[in-house]
Amino acid sequence: MLFTSYKYALFAGIAFCVYYLATRLSRGRSVQNLALLGLSYLFYAFWDWRWCLLLLGVTATGFMAGILLTRSRVNRRWILVLALLTNLGALGAFKYFGFFAGSFASLMRGFGLHADWATLNLVLPVGLSYYVFQNLSYVIDVYRRDTIPTTGAVEYATALSFFPQLLAGPITRPRDLLPQLLERRTFDDDRARDGLRQILWGLTKKMLVADSIGSQVNHVWANVGQVDGLTLAISAVLYSFQIYCDFSGYADIAIGTAKIFNLRLSGNFDYPYFSTSVRSFWRRWHITLAGWMRDYLYIPLGGSRTGAFRGVLNLLITFLVVGLWHGANWTFVVWGLLHGSFLAIERIFRRGDPKTDGKERGAWMSILDAAIVFALVTFAWVFFRAPSLEAAIAYLGRGLRVPFDAVEHARYVPVLALSAGLLVYERFMRRREHGLSISGLPPAARWAVYLAICMALLLFGHLGGREGIYVQF
Repeated sequence: MLFTSYKYALFAGIAFCVYYLATRLSRGRSVQNLALLGLSYLFYAFWDWRWCLLLLGVTATGFMAGILLTRSRVNRRWILVLALLTNLGALGAFKYFGFFAGSFASLMRGFGLHADWATLNLVLPVGLSYYVFQNLSYVIDVYRRDTIPTTGAVEYATALSFFPQLLAGPITRPRDLLPQLLERRTFDDDRARDGLRQILWGLTKKMLVADSIGSQVNHVWANVGQVDGLTLAISAVLYSFQIYCDFSGYADIAIGTAKIFNLRLSGNFDYPYFSTSVRSFWRRWHITLAGWMRDYLYIPLGGSRTGAFRGVLNLLITFLVVGLWHGANWTFVVWGLLHGSFLAIERIFRRGDPKTDGKERGAWMSILDAAIVFALVTFAWVFFRAPSLEAAIAYLGRGLRVPFDAVEHARYVPVLALSAGLLVYERFMRRREHGLSISGLPPAARWAVYLAICMALLLFGHLGGREGIYVQF
């Protein structure tokens, strides 16, 4: 049930009615949360009912670990280790076993041995990476005594299974969502209206921009050997916009849907392509994953408090894990290590406060810095998009060998103009939460914008036809 399908719109509408009917029938929060929990598991069951058992198992390990960390006489560290092994074991079995087993089998074949028995093909459950990381953040926070463990099993299960965040995040930590679930919510008209606007903006980015660009990018990748370097460079730039609009569009739909239920999910994007440093980029891109890796991996490794060599090593390890989080493919490993290397080089040679995002360098230097960062990020996206390392190398090699050829480039002008238009628009909107935060316009103008977007979605949008890029992770 994809966010861009009519099925999701129907489900969200029914869920809205059931949820607020439960709210009216009960003065407490228990019936509210039970309704939301049931709806979320029903949503997950539409993909595969067996995955609900996995979600329930992961949830149980986190909830019980939280209780045991405060009440058990067993060494607290052993409880943490057991929770980590259980959750990471489930993630590894479904997401990485086939990758490492396949790599091992390939290595053995190089020595003339056969190890195909080691390959196990498991279907990756949708959302597994997201709710496992949510669960682990809760257990680690309780272990560190940064949060008080909850005794509400229904509330905890709801925090992990809340259906808008199941497909592609954001990775909202239970410590942020649980306090909201422990209070009774009522319908908030202003928040619901803003949620609908944010959903509409997310659909615009996903269906009108990302999907339109995607068809052109897919065409180039399917014909790498027949195009020139300029076309490949254009395709790489377009993919940068495609993945941003696709992923941030999904995040907007998730956050907007949560607002309708009077709940707040963590923000996941903050106009990342205006970053003037790679460090700033990771403060603005996939914010919840970057924050998770910083708090639970990079800082525990020593962060930047160690020496120069150890600091660089910590960055590389962290972004190696960031790459692997995205999937079991060597292309993600290279992508992660590239970003780790960019950050390490930046740390060594560049000074300044990343929170100022280059403002102290002046307007023109900031524009130059942003262009350099965008070029580095776009280069790394080539490996992220490629189906294999061989394909990525072939893509880059073709671009160097045949920089210009008699190829029709005009077909890319419309999507390039669309991308540029979005960039300019977001430049003006960068101080606001989303692109349809236009409350300052007169009502007639606002409704004209809403209706125009709806007509464009109906006429040009690919309704439910294209899965979000980050749903597969």
